[in-house]
Amino acid sequence: MKLDLIGSLKLAMFPVIFAMLFTDMFDSLSTFIGVAEAAELVDEKGEPRELKRSLIVDAISTTIAGVFGSSPGTAYIESATGVEEGGRTGLTSITAGVLFLPFMFLSPLLSIIPSIATAPALVLVGAFMMRPVLRINWAKLDDAIPAFLGMILIPLTYSITQGIIWGFISWTIVKLAVGKRTEVNWMLIAIDCFSILALIV
Repeated sequence: MKLDLIGSLKLAMFPVIFAMLFTDMFDSLSTFIGVAEAAELVDEKGEPRELKRSLIVDAISTTIAGVFGSSPGTAYIESATGVEEGGRTGLTSITAGVLFLPFMFLSPLLSIIPSIATAPALVLVGAFMMRPVLRINWAKLDDAIPAFLGMILIPLTYSITQGIIWGFISWTIVKLAVGKRTEVNWMLIAIDCFSILALIV
């Protein structure tokens, strides 16, 4: 509760604000899409259901976390493990949150657990997230190349944001190169400009 909003609006802080906004927005988008696919919570067009509401809740929780000086209350891809166990509602998140409450006081005990113990859970998450890859038309190279770049760059750069950025940019370049200008709309161009700006910043 000690925000310095005026101080944060200095010109020197704009690159930091932009980088954080861009990273959080695309991390959240990719997480919601991935978890929706894993949970089969998609509409008839294959789009995640209630995506707008999900993003609003994510934005509010991230803002509240910032006000209280805690880590971001955002969506995490590890939610796919809960989905795979049958979780489909917000009760799954509440249950996970309640189970974490004791470790607000017992956090030193967590340092005893080696990081290698959590690796299998991450491997499972990765396996769950591969299901939507089957829907990519790999025979259509102008779709396959951007999809492959996005997928391979996430683990190689240790960043979901980098994979998404290069996926967007390569999609635009490839579509323009093969003469499919109708598939490149103004919104995609705007995202590409923000992507390039994020890379520079």
